[in-house]
Amino acid sequence: MSWIQKYLSEEDFKKIEDTISRVEEDTRGEIVPVIVRRSSAVGHVPLVLTLLLTLIVLVAEFPFSDWLWVTPWVYLWPALVVVFYLISLALSSSKWIQKLLVSEKDELFQVHQRAELEFHKNTVHRTQEGTGVLIFVSVMEKKAVILADEGISKKLPPETWNEVLHPFRERLRKGEWGDGFVQAIENCGKHLKTHFPITSEAKNELKNHLVVKD
Repeated sequence: MSWIQKYLSEEDFKKIEDTISRVEEDTRGEIVPVIVRRSSAVGHVPLVLTLLLTLIVLVAEFPFSDWLWVTPWVYLWPALVVVFYLISLALSSSKWIQKLLVSEKDELFQVHQRAELEFHKNTVHRTQEGTGVLIFVSVMEKKAVILADEGISKKLPPETWNEVLHPFRERLRKGEWGDGFVQAIENCGKHLKTHFPITSEAKNELKNHLVVKD
């Protein structure tokens, strides 16, 4: 996944892994960081762009409609729509275009949906005491979510994670992705250490690395 190299270096990966291992030495909590390329569905983008381009041309040609909508010029319109669609396919690969044509409300909903999916796919919900925490980032939307399992939620209110998310999002906004993950893991660890300190019977139940997915 070459795209991740734009945001995180090999050194960042190592720092994140070392931070998880170090933090989990003091707590029974299990921290799983996940980063995905995008969460929002963008299959509609080429069609929306095609409609927009067609509409723009229709408006632009209105003064000339008397001769453009007669034979033989009228037969060019199907070909033009096909050309617009091909152009739209090329443009729709742009992350900027994708973000432009997905509403903020849809982004929030789909990022949270993807976070919940990754929470289960990465078995964060299967720790013995319900002490798993997911730190989730979706790159295209530049949004972060923290999900905690049932055991943690009984002791820590949702506002706890807002305190962790605020500086994390600031780091992401500045492009400090690696340091942002490290800081978020350490901050989560402080809360977990207080309520779920390490015991002699505790064992590492989940892998200590950053999960990367498209």
